[in-house]
Amino acid sequence: MHNEFMAFINDDHTAPIVQSWAEKQGFPADTVRGGGPDLFATLLESDSPPKLALVDFDGIDQPTQIAARLVSLCGPATQLVALGTTNDVTLYRGLIAAGFSDYLVKPVTPEILTQTMLTASRGEKGAHGAPKEVKVIVIIGVRGGVGTSTIATNTAWMIAHDLKKKSALLDLDLQFGTSALALDIEPGHGLRDVVSSPQRVDGLMIAGAMVSESTSFSVLSAEESIEDLIHVDASAIAALIKEMRPNYHAIVIDMPRHLIPTQKRILATAHEIVLVTEMSLVGIRDTLRIRTTLKGLGSTARITQVATRIGASRPAAVDEAAFAKGAQAKIDFILPDDHKTMTAANNSGKMLGAMAPTAPLTKAMLELAKMLVSSAEEKAEAPKKGGNILSGLFKHAPKEDSKA
Repeated sequence: MHNEFMAFINDDHTAPIVQSWAEKQGFPADTVRGGGPDLFATLLESDSPPKLALVDFDGIDQPTQIAARLVSLCGPATQLVALGTTNDVTLYRGLIAAGFSDYLVKPVTPEILTQTMLTASRGEKGAHGAPKEVKVIVIIGVRGGVGTSTIATNTAWMIAHDLKKKSALLDLDLQFGTSALALDIEPGHGLRDVVSSPQRVDGLMIAGAMVSESTSFSVLSAEESIEDLIHVDASAIAALIKEMRPNYHAIVIDMPRHLIPTQKRILATAHEIVLVTEMSLVGIRDTLRIRTTLKGLGSTARITQVATRIGASRPAAVDEAAFAKGAQAKIDFILPDDHKTMTAANNSGKMLGAMAPTAPLTKAMLELAKMLVSSAEEKAEAPKKGGNILSGLFKHAPKEDSKA
């Protein structure tokens, strides 16, 4: 069995939906199988359980007893989600009491699967309130040279120092990353081993690779040889984020855009995705391409569009209306061009918040940081339309929150 995800589906209509969803998350085709809980239980007798499993209970007698057995065989490290056609609250409560994270009523959609499996993978019960405090924030530059790493590093620093929330920065550019240089710290040793070996990721290994800038801000970065070909394993990144979650309020990931094809899983499960662009024709083109890819992943993340380096001496090539029309997304934040302040901060190895806290650029970036972490505490997770059995218990189910 795959160590991250498995699905055991009993009907021919649901199987291809789950199969297509799993492939978009980057899982191999054989992670979705027939056989239901019986096959799953048989495999567990000789194989290690996955971290996340979807199990179809249609046609199964005594489902709660079978569910309890699966929970016992899997152990506490596995999150289990049940699937079936029976819309019955007694069954739902029995499965939850047995140790399952959630129960979905057929038919299911890719959006419902993404939302439910995301909730389960975070270790949350599907019908029990708001999401956990920790936020996973992915920042991607749609073009090179738009200041993505500057935004990622300063945002993570501001979350820790200005907003007083413990944060970590993960710089996935292992050869040309600038986070350690910008913070005037030595990059850690061992991140390359962490991101290439999912079976070896643990707290001790991560601690050895991490550098603490302060008691509330830690950095995972590297400066590997440019002569090496470095593999960044999607399962390793997922395992890394899972290990980091209990220790931080926010995990900021500086992701080079060339990693998008290999990091679909973390993009699909992130809480926030920030796309940094220039306001130009190529910025429009690449913003649209990346947003289309994210939509295809079934991502439930809020996508925030940031435009940079716009000022009197550097006017935008296209206006906001033209950008919004072409990219099919409005600009949420415009960070003003401030070459003098940025040069002074870079040369001193200080963040904007420490070097120039009253500068317009600093204030704009702090507002971005506040927005990225605020929704974890102020907005409850949107309910699943039609999928979760609890939605059928209300005469008028609450409407789903819209996301940009």
